[in-house]
Amino acid sequence: MTETVERPVSGVRRDAPHRPALLANVGAAAAFGSAALIWLCRAWDPSVQYVSQLGATAMPTAPVFNLALLLLAVAAVLVDRALVARPVGYVVGWPVAATLLICGLCFGVASVVTCSPGCPVPFTPGSLPQDLLHITFAVLGFVLAIVAMGQVAMIRRRPWMRATSVVTLIAVGVTAFTGAMIALFRGDTALGGNLEFTAATLAIAWFGVFGLQVAADHRQAVRRGSSV
Repeated sequence: MTETVERPVSGVRRDAPHRPALLANVGAAAAFGSAALIWLCRAWDPSVQYVSQLGATAMPTAPVFNLALLLLAVAAVLVDRALVARPVGYVVGWPVAATLLICGLCFGVASVVTCSPGCPVPFTPGSLPQDLLHITFAVLGFVLAIVAMGQVAMIRRRPWMRATSVVTLIAVGVTAFTGAMIALFRGDTALGGNLEFTAATLAIAWFGVFGLQVAADHRQAVRRGSSV
């Protein structure tokens, strides 16, 4: 007579329910770390007017700044993976996770393909192809971050995160638009640069706050024994 050996399945992946929360928390930490490193670079060289200039070729701040940009890419992808791991209802038109994934990939490319010294505007004298690539992916990543904020702002099931996203979206939009107008009309470059840094910081901080919210959603789902 053949004996059947039963192997306990419980505990084989005991940590699986907590993995999405861990991913989201690590993503949030990466986002806050990214913002801190960018302002460290800003303090290191206050003469720099615009964010991307900190990562330009031959800049002493380039290694730290590009690490910060890479951390932001990691943050977006980790929060995306947390959303994909267990459904939590973050779908507005299309999954927020998809927006975050593409956003993270854009920032990842921008962290590797840096702009040339001085970070000239594409198609102007002295600009190189790498300037066009960097600016394109950096701007696209920033736009997708705003899109993600807009998606989360439309989710009524999470009032606190919705309110945070609305406030951040408006603040980022106003500061970015004002900074762009100042640059377009050749106004106070110091003010325009400060506004750009402010807009970037708010957007990055939103990733961190959103990551914490996603982690909280997953922990609540585990406690209740079901998806949110």
